[in-house]
Amino acid sequence: GMAVEAWSDEGKPLWGESGELVCTKPMPCQPTHFWNDESGSKYHKAYFSRFPGVWAHGDYCKINPKTGGIMMLGRSDGTLNPNGVRFGSSEIYHIVEAFEEVEDSLCVPQYNQHGEERVILFLKMASEQPFSPELVGRIQRAIRAGLSARHMPALVLETKDIP
Repeated sequence: GMAVEAWSDEGKPLWGESGELVCTKPMPCQPTHFWNDESGSKYHKAYFSRFPGVWAHGDYCKINPKTGGIMMLGRSDGTLNPNGVRFGSSEIYHIVEAFEEVEDSLCVPQYNQHGEERVILFLKMASEQPFSPELVGRIQRAIRAGLSARHMPALVLETKDIP
């Protein structure tokens, strides 16, 4: 009952490829506003800033060109969702920033061919600080204690820089 498509970053329809889930026409269950957003700016930014006038849902999907079936592939807006546990990368950053050995970090999703998501944490080490299994273990224990075992990145890797 909804006019949905998968769109490329350029706003072109995609079939059989990952794209942003959009609704090209108003839908019956579409929210009209957010509470405490009198100007509508938060509502507009959340759903209409990516493609003006078109609802962008914040999820990646792939539409089967033969059946029209839709496979949901995960969030496109920075929300991580490994194994059904939804959280923002900022939750991981809040814990990692307490480690003086780490100058910066980047927490990102990675998808396999089945659309399953795992989280990878990249660490840019502070000057003269080594990347080590001991540090990785301390960070993992802090994430487990501060959040949960289900928030644990699948991989923790060193990177020379973060874009």
